[in-house]
Amino acid sequence: MQSSAYDTDAMVRTLCEMIAIKALSGEEKPMADYVETFLRRLGIPAERDEDDNVVGILEPREPGDPRNNTLILSGHTDTVVPVEGWASDPFAPAVEGDGEDRRVIGLGASDMKGGLAAMLHAAERLAAARPERLRVLLAFTVCEEGSGHGKKNGVHKVLARHPGRWALTTEASCGADGLTLALGCQGHAQGTIVLRGRSAHSASPERGKNAIHAAAAVVSRLAAMHEHYPEIAVYENVHARASVAVTRIGGGQATNIIPERCELKVSRRLAPGETVADFERELARATSGLNGVSAETAVHCDATACVVDVHGPFFQAAREASVQLFGAARCSWNRARTDQVLFAQAGMDVLNAGPGSMGQAHVAGEYIRAHDLPRGAAFLQAVCERLDAFLKG
Repeated sequence: MQSSAYDTDAMVRTLCEMIAIKALSGEEKPMADYVETFLRRLGIPAERDEDDNVVGILEPREPGDPRNNTLILSGHTDTVVPVEGWASDPFAPAVEGDGEDRRVIGLGASDMKGGLAAMLHAAERLAAARPERLRVLLAFTVCEEGSGHGKKNGVHKVLARHPGRWALTTEASCGADGLTLALGCQGHAQGTIVLRGRSAHSASPERGKNAIHAAAAVVSRLAAMHEHYPEIAVYENVHARASVAVTRIGGGQATNIIPERCELKVSRRLAPGETVADFERELARATSGLNGVSAETAVHCDATACVVDVHGPFFQAAREASVQLFGAARCSWNRARTDQVLFAQAGMDVLNAGPGSMGQAHVAGEYIRAHDLPRGAAFLQAVCERLDAFLKG
């Protein structure tokens, strides 16, 4: 089975229809309508909850324990708000170029309606063939890009109802040479630092303790920490590297008052093997010795880094599928936090592979290469076929 078995033009039409649907975080109902209708047209039973998470269920011919035979194919239906710089309407899809240079342009093209299109078209083939022992769930979830209207990331609700063994997210993973297997992703911890000094008249700054000046020292220390994070070997030539950055800062009351308070928000991307305690120790070092300015720190972390089991059947199936279809298994690492971490928290083995182009998320003029769409769908189908064969023994 080759990617040419999929109709590129049909997949481009599906993607363009989805790009034209505005579905910001918390406002995914129109996309849920589209996906649910598509699945039901294929004859695939679909569940939908009150938050507009949609799950298509492909039961195998020989049912088994869902915890041992279920693969979840997952993608989010929301997009970010359009950034500045779009030269055209981001919700009006455009197709430009020919052959290998043919592109579909529009908000969410790569992040990640291209992945959703691959899931839907692969589902058509999987439903027709109906795996013998592999149970396939197609999860279309809300609020990956951020919470909205009282909703949060829909993966949590899907996992509460549908446990599984493996999860393959379809976020963008294509480089210049095509699809890569993203072996995992960083975790994300968020820190808050509150600095407290002493106010004074700005004509006599030495009488106060300037919280903003202390914040400058903290920023400098964290920047130095970032520069010294080592690369961590993940698999063969794939490496991970942690990061830390101050992303928000605020303080001061008036131009003639030495600020007594300043608050910083810190984004910390956790590499494999790192823990929240590592970040807490870093914040303690960064806020020590601030010339009389005190510091309070707090950390929130929804997940640490996750890595696929490179010796397990899931990675083996993905690797073999990639070699068969594309002549090689190219691997990568996602330095951002993706939904992979949520599936890993549930004890599932995880991978990411999708037809979107890496580097196109959250940018003006976002695009996807048209020829990567059928290749992405063919890959999903091939992985399912191999996992089904594995379960059959």
